[in-house]
Amino acid sequence: DPDLPIVATNPDGDPYPTDHIGPRKRGLGRPGDRIPNYTFRAYRSGRGSALESLSLAEYYDPRQKRHKVLHLQIAATWCAICSSELEATLTVTEPLRERGVVFVEVIVSGATAGRGPSLDEVAAWMDRHGTTIPTGIDVRARRLSSLGVNGAAMPHDILIDTRTMEILDSSVGAPLDVGQYVLQGLRIVSEGPPA
Repeated sequence: DPDLPIVATNPDGDPYPTDHIGPRKRGLGRPGDRIPNYTFRAYRSGRGSALESLSLAEYYDPRQKRHKVLHLQIAATWCAICSSELEATLTVTEPLRERGVVFVEVIVSGATAGRGPSLDEVAAWMDRHGTTIPTGIDVRARRLSSLGVNGAAMPHDILIDTRTMEILDSSVGAPLDVGQYVLQGLRIVSEGPPA
C-alpha cells in the first residue's frame, strides 16, 4: 500500500478544495467538513481491471456535470455485514448512477481484523461478489483512520456532496436499505445549495 502522488485537480482542472478538511459530518444547521483528497490503489471497474491510482479529486464536481453524491463504502473481507451490504449495493448501482450517484468501495482489512488486505484477499472478495464498482485498498485504514475508520468496526459508510466534497453522513454499520440511504443524500444535495 504505497504512498501515491496526490491528484490536485478534478477532470475539469478545478483544484480540490483544501479548507475545512476533517471528519465531522453535516449536522442540524452546520455544514460538514470536507473529506481529505485521498488517493488509493484501486481496481477501477472491479475484478479484471488493472490496479491503478484512484483519487477522490476525480469525483469533485462543483457544477454537477457528472456526479452529485459519492457513496464511499468501507469494508473488510472478514465482515459478513460488509458482504451483504456490497451485494445490496450492486443491485442499486446502475439506477442510482443514472441519477448522479457514484460508488467507491475501499477495503481496509483482510480475513483477519487489523491485518491486510492482501491483493489476493481483495481479488477473492471481488470475484465472490462480481464487483463492478471501483474498489480501492487502504491497508489497516492507514488513510481513512483520520476519519475515525479503524478496520475493526465495519462496515463504515460515508456520503459526500460532490459539489464541495462535504461529508453529509459518516456512520458505522450498514444502512438497512442502501438505496434509500443514498437517495437521502441525493435529496439533501438536490434540495439545498452547497454548504
